[in-house]
Amino acid sequence: MDFAISGGHEATTEAAFEVLKAGGNAFDAAIAAFMVSFVAEPFMSSAGAGAFANVFTASGKAKVYDFFCQTPKKKRSISEVEFYPVEVDFGEEKEYFHIGRGSTAVPGSIAGIYALHEQHGTMPLKELAQAAIRYAKEGITINNFQRLDMELLENIARATPETRAMFCQNNQLLNIGDQMFMPQLADFLDYMSHEGKDAFYQGEVAKSLVDDHKQNGGFLTLEDLKEYKVIVREPLQLPYKGKTILTNPLPSTGGSILVLALAYLKELAQAKEPLSSKFVLNLHQAFLQVEQGGKLPEELQNRLQLLFDNLKNNQASEKRGSTSHFNIIDKWNNAISLTMTIGEGSATYIKGTDIHLNNMLGEAPLLPNGFHSWLPNVRLSSMMAPTIVLNDRGKPEIILGSGGSSRIPSVILQVLHYLIDYKLSLEDAINLPRLHVSQKMLFMEEGFQFDEGKVNISQKIKRFKGTSLFFGGVHAIFKDQNGLFALGDDRRDGVAIL
Repeated sequence: MDFAISGGHEATTEAAFEVLKAGGNAFDAAIAAFMVSFVAEPFMSSAGAGAFANVFTASGKAKVYDFFCQTPKKKRSISEVEFYPVEVDFGEEKEYFHIGRGSTAVPGSIAGIYALHEQHGTMPLKELAQAAIRYAKEGITINNFQRLDMELLENIARATPETRAMFCQNNQLLNIGDQMFMPQLADFLDYMSHEGKDAFYQGEVAKSLVDDHKQNGGFLTLEDLKEYKVIVREPLQLPYKGKTILTNPLPSTGGSILVLALAYLKELAQAKEPLSSKFVLNLHQAFLQVEQGGKLPEELQNRLQLLFDNLKNNQASEKRGSTSHFNIIDKWNNAISLTMTIGEGSATYIKGTDIHLNNMLGEAPLLPNGFHSWLPNVRLSSMMAPTIVLNDRGKPEIILGSGGSSRIPSVILQVLHYLIDYKLSLEDAINLPRLHVSQKMLFMEEGFQFDEGKVNISQKIKRFKGTSLFFGGVHAIFKDQNGLFALGDDRRDGVAIL
């Protein structure tokens, strides 16, 4: 085939496939896939959440569409806000999130769909919505990863009557092979596909959401919804060994961390063998330098400016130069890398719609100064970093992204490191073990030939047995003179279609 798709669920990728088969472009396919993800990946994606889309057109135009969540315009007294913690146990590692109405920021998913469609779509939106409507009405079969996701997030799946009605049957979590239905979401998507984005941001749906927040401890107002805008940004670019990395720019930090770490990494003498002690130390040094510099956007901005000033002044030497994701490239060479997240979900819904609302205001990695430290009416930062790599002719060569919270930049970098620096196959680049560096801990999957007795690592080392979804799910497409390759990460039951 002359197109490729990789993503986090069979239904999501299949929806994209059907659109491409019908003559739609990569952006039409992405819109259809994104809507299906609301049903197929309900703890990762939602009409009540947000996303980023890294877009590269056949004509050579590169843009990043930011339809991530926005902070509300007004705060309330914390004593009035519904906001409480839940634990997510990865087995090897635990994380804590906060849910409730007070954890929900202004959603951007629906606005993003319309922005992509208005700028790049070729097929009617009502046609692109049909797959999602069908799955929502007829049900989607719970697969292995959905079941695992529900087990991990069981404290959220059981948190409210609404989540129990969606994710449980006879007081038990839905199991592999069970059907999950979202009939009210089907009705909403049908209505929205005819009426436009105002079907979400104004009218009865908006009023229902706002009234619920006013009465029950949320922040969102009609003004918040009506004034939400998609922001179209220039991608952050880095020349890297004859290629060009295009990724998510500030104010989101994921792409900036990726670029900074890559810039540090290429200054180090490359390890002869991947997985060796030298390989680990190089990654450790690159990530630790970024980590010690802080992750706030204003701090990264200064460091990026220094980085690019240095690149400009040394052009001669520079020639060497619960989140889900999907990638699509079509026969015209249009490419899109889209990462979406609901956080883990707030365990609250918009009445009568089956739309699960995000918990972005309860995500610690997005709020480095602490919960409730957010400023009103600003676009939230994110670790999401949908990325496209251009070859030396300016054509898409690698399209990739990942879920994985704060691990997103490190896992994307490692796949790029394997592909670009070690020229490994796409299969090896995704399947080989990963690590993640924080100031207190070095997390490592099994498989590194790393003798900690012979090297100086200041952090404690946490070793995982085998691979783990803690290290994301890097779904990717690779295109070179030998053809197209696509792969979904087994860590999150990824799927690819060629």
